[in-house]
Amino acid sequence: MAETITPTSPAQLRDAILWALGDKVALEIIGHGSKRAYGHAVRADYVLDLSKLTGILFYQPEELVISAHAGTPLAEITALLAQKHQQFQFEPGDFPRLLGGQRDGAVAGQAPAGTLGGMVATNISGPRRLKSGAARDHVLGFGAVSGRGEDFKSGGRVMKNVTGFDLSKLMAGSFGTLGVMHTLTLKAMPVPEKTRTVLVPCEDVVLAGQAMTAAMGSENEVSGAAWVPASMLAMISPDAAETGDVGSATSMVMLRVEGPEQSVDWRAAALCRLLDDIGSAMVLRTEKSLAVWQAIADVKPMQSRHDSILWRLSVPPSSGGAVVQALGRIEPNVDAMLDWAGGLVWAQFAAGSVEQAGKIRQIAVDAGGQACLVRAADDLRREIPVFQPLSSEINRINHKISENFDPHNILNPGRMTPGLAQGGVSGNQAVGA
Repeated sequence: MAETITPTSPAQLRDAILWALGDKVALEIIGHGSKRAYGHAVRADYVLDLSKLTGILFYQPEELVISAHAGTPLAEITALLAQKHQQFQFEPGDFPRLLGGQRDGAVAGQAPAGTLGGMVATNISGPRRLKSGAARDHVLGFGAVSGRGEDFKSGGRVMKNVTGFDLSKLMAGSFGTLGVMHTLTLKAMPVPEKTRTVLVPCEDVVLAGQAMTAAMGSENEVSGAAWVPASMLAMISPDAAETGDVGSATSMVMLRVEGPEQSVDWRAAALCRLLDDIGSAMVLRTEKSLAVWQAIADVKPMQSRHDSILWRLSVPPSSGGAVVQALGRIEPNVDAMLDWAGGLVWAQFAAGSVEQAGKIRQIAVDAGGQACLVRAADDLRREIPVFQPLSSEINRINHKISENFDPHNILNPGRMTPGLAQGGVSGNQAVGA
């Protein structure tokens, strides 16, 4: 079993990395370990555990900014924001349950689990990404230690246009392979006054994609657009599954509008009229709407089958419906749902193989996107790349970046690309995923 190093301050974190650098030993970087199964297994003799590097440094509700150490539980931060009716606009989901059950740091009925640093390092973003951007777009600044044992930082407390390279965009999604963030400052936003969700019955997934495209192109400021098949509807919205108005086993287009009450009521009615030729819509009010979009962010219908294979495909929104149809030709019983107006496809298979992975990736590439293997058995994750293989040119750039930040490959070796040698020269890594 790997030995654990548990720093409680940025200075101790730097000392730990300098020691590892001097002895040429690799470190697995974790917070609560809630996303440890996302990506490839790390081969390291030591675990650098940031779960004790905690604490909210400052929170200025009037300035919409919060700063905390990377190991601070995300549940603690979201609870503090909620006291001032604020939130992270990119609404991260609860990945621990999706990856294989309740993990350390997760609290029943409270989402998301994990730490602030883990959320940013994996760049997890929910349904509002299509309107508000990803987690990386809300990072105002950070402090970190590189694989060279050097302190570095980027940004500050306010959003502003700057010249030069935005390191926040690089670190978010790098899975701890370039540096270990110890301090993060993020933008918060007010919780919308009211929320409405328009539900439109639609069995045809391609037609559903067209409906979401029409809704997003309208003047109604849609902040969430998803398609949920009938088989998953009860897990997302029991009200929609049970009501006689739309039927008990009907796939649904789900559209969210947020803002002042009079505005959301008017926009919800406008969306109902816009999509009237597809089906007779119903509207969920705030409380039920919030539950629906939390379930979509958590990918709740796909949490229970931990022995299944789960893929996440990012494609142009207009092609999402066709991608689901193509996946159905690989496996007729595939479970799939759409988020981000068709730009995000969640697909669950009963079993997987190298051949199947190749077909899924080809479908994503043909659509102009990419595919990531989110959940699979360890042996399958060893056989195929979890993340989309990159072009030789992008790999060359990533290699240069890795050489600059972590030349001896001591931080999370192999997390993003299998086959990297522990403590050796850094391999090509798909940073910024």
